Amino acid sequence: MARTKEEKRQLKEEKKIAKENKKKKPKKDKKNKEHHYYGPIEFSFNFVSLVVVICIGLYFGGRSFYYYSLQNQKTRETAMTLNGLILNNNKIVKEETEGLHQDEEGYFFKGNVQNNYVWFANRMFRIMRLNDDDTVKLISEDLVASFMWGEDTSYEKSNLRIWLNPVEKIGVSGVYYKTIPSQDYFVTKTKYTIDKMNESKIESGDIPFEDDVVTITLNDYIMAGGKNSYLNNGKLFFILGYNMEGENLYIEEDGSIMNCDSMDGYGVRSVFTMSKNIPVSQGDGTKDNPYVIEQGDKTNYVDSYVKLGEDTWKVYEDNKGLLKMYLNGYITINGNELVRNYSSHDSKFNYFAGDNVGYYLYHDYLPNLSYKDVIVSNKYPYGELSAEVGYYFPNVYSEEYDERIGLLNIFDYVSNNELSDFFRDNTGANMSTRQYSVAANGLLEEAEVTEQKHIVPVISIQASSIKGGNGRIDNPYVVE
Repeated sequence: MARTKEEKRQLKEEKKIAKENKKKKPKKDKKNKEHHYYGPIEFSFNFVSLVVVICIGLYFGGRSFYYYSLQNQKTRETAMTLNGLILNNNKIVKEETEGLHQDEEGYFFKGNVQNNYVWFANRMFRIMRLNDDDTVKLISEDLVASFMWGEDTSYEKSNLRIWLNPVEKIGVSGVYYKTIPSQDYFVTKTKYTIDKMNESKIESGDIPFEDDVVTITLNDYIMAGGKNSYLNNGKLFFILGYNMEGENLYIEEDGSIMNCDSMDGYGVRSVFTMSKNIPVSQGDGTKDNPYVIEQGDKTNYVDSYVKLGEDTWKVYEDNKGLLKMYLNGYITINGNELVRNYSSHDSKFNYFAGDNVGYYLYHDYLPNLSYKDVIVSNKYPYGELSAEVGYYFPNVYSEEYDERIGLLNIFDYVSNNELSDFFRDNTGANMSTRQYSVAANGLLEEAEVTEQKHIVPVISIQASSIKGGNGRIDNPYVVE
C-alpha cells in the first residue's frame, strides 16, 4: 500500500529520533568487559611485577628453609654432644628430689643418680655439673692414687695439686694431667673455691681459683647430697676444704666428712672440666651403657691392656710411645699368688741384695718370662719420702734407677682399685724398715719390710711393638 506523504514524514521522523537515541546510549566501561585488552606498556609492567613478587617469595622462602635446616642441624649436632645429651635425657627437678637440678651457674646432679656415667680415655667418670657455658665437670668414678696431703696443709703447695695439675717450675708435676689425651682439645680450666665446714654449714671461700685438674671440693660434695649421693663410693678420699680449725678433710667409707692430719694418706679422685660440644658416639649415661666420648685419633695408651704371653698388663704411663705397665694382677707361681717380704732389713729397692724383692724380680722373675725380649729399660724413681723431706712428692724423683723391671711407687697413677695389699717402692729416711702399701679402701699404710705381701711388677715396652688388638680387656693389644 502506498504511504501518504504524512506517513512517510512520520516514519522519517521516527528513524531520526531512533538514530539520535542510539548516539546518546552510554558506552560500556572497559573495566567491566569480560575480556580485557592490555596495551604493551601495561602488560610489561604487570609481567615485571609478577616476576619481582615470585623472586621475593623464593628469596625469603629459601632463607626461611635454610635457617630452619641450619637450626635443625645444630639441634641434631648439639643433641649428640655431652652437654646436649645431659639436657635431652634429664628433666629438671626441684627441691630435694634426686636428679638434675638448675642453679645460677648451670645444672648439677644430686642424689644417687644412675645416669651420669661417662667413658673417656679408657676410664669411667661421673658427671657432676653442666656449666652455663656448656662445659661439663667430671669426677673419676674411683680412686686414681693414694698418698699423703703433705707437710703443708694448704692446697696450693699440697702433693694433691702438684700431682694432679701441671705446676710451673715443677717438671714432675701433673702426673695425672699427663694421662689425659689431647688435653688442649678435651680439657678447659676448672674453677673452684676453698671452703670451710662450720658444723653442718659451708662457708664458701671468697677467692676463686682455677686449674687444669683439681680434686673434689667440699662444696661439690655437699651440693651433690654428700653421703646420700653418687659421690659416696665406699672409699676413703681427700676432699678440698677445711674445718674451722684449719684441718684437712677426707671422706670416710660411709660417706661422712672427717678431719685428718695432712700427713695421713688417703685416696685421691680427679676432677676436670671437659670442653663444650664434645661429641658422644653412644650411650645413655647408665653404668652399663655410659656416654662414650668420641675421641677419633685423640688417644693415648694409658689404661689400655696389653697381652704378653699368658699375662695381661695395664698401661699407666705413655711417654712418647714408651709405655710403662703394671701386671693386671699379682705374680702367681703354678696358679698360686706369690706373697713374700720386701727385704730383710730396709726399704731400699736393691737388685743385688739376695733378700730384696728387687733381686727376685731381676734374677728370678724376669728371665723366665717368655716375652722378655720385648721388655725395654725405663726409669723408676726411688728418692726419699719421709718426714725429713716433708713427704714432698717431687723429692721422690730426685733419684732413679734405669732398669727393665721395677715396682709401682705411691705416686704412680693406678686405676685398678681391685689390687691391694702389695708393696710399693718408696725409700724411707735412714734406711727405714717400713715400706708403703695401699688397702682396698684407699688407705695408705706402712708395713714392716719383713711382712708378707703380694707383688705387682712393672715393665716397659715400646708402643711400636704393638701389632694388633684394640686395648680393651676383652681384646687387649698384642705384640709381634
